[in-house]
Amino acid sequence: MNNLIKDIACCERPYEKAVLYGIESLSDAELVAVILRNGTRDTSSVDLANRILNAHFYHKGLNGLNFLRRKELTSIKGVGDIKATQLLAVAELAKRMNTGRLREDVTFSSPKSIAGYFMEKCKYATKEQTYLMLFSTAHMLIKELLMSEGTVNYAIISPREIYIEALKYEAVFMILVHNHPSGIPEPSDADIEATRRICEAGMLVGIHLSDHIIVGNNCYVSMLERGILK
Repeated sequence: MNNLIKDIACCERPYEKAVLYGIESLSDAELVAVILRNGTRDTSSVDLANRILNAHFYHKGLNGLNFLRRKELTSIKGVGDIKATQLLAVAELAKRMNTGRLREDVTFSSPKSIAGYFMEKCKYATKEQTYLMLFSTAHMLIKELLMSEGTVNYAIISPREIYIEALKYEAVFMILVHNHPSGIPEPSDADIEATRRICEAGMLVGIHLSDHIIVGNNCYVSMLERGILK
């Protein structure tokens, strides 16, 4: 039987260890154990944390928390809805902290900075997601919207949906961004055709599609830089 927390020396228990030696002294499993607070009748919180960190079939360790969904977490003995919610909240907080830092560097005229932000934002997405960034006359970001989430290789979006939002927020310029979960950002013929239709529709209402950026695994394609959009 695994040792329970009560059977471990005080200086080695996650809470007490963090107080005595600092939070940075904790292992990954101990950090997760602090979030969990307790284990089960026959399993310590640290042992339960280790099970969680090894639960994903491919992604192990802390990175695996980004790929575990509620159903997968609650299938682990000792993890109910409350613990699953706590773990999902931790993963979401980490994601928002990273994207929040990158968002400060996003500028209208830099496809690279926009791509960097969305590469982090879509890093763990398993389906295509299409985002719309709306800008004012002064190129200030007004709103960022998730417009659609599709399958592993297709996200449905129509010009009508886009321009309803653009007109609502009185945008003058806009940039589309979507991810390719395959990690390869090369635009498909359907991507290019959809982009051109959206661009043409914008000319009728006076809202300019400035770029359509596709992000992959640490790489991106800007249709403006490619010359697909003028």
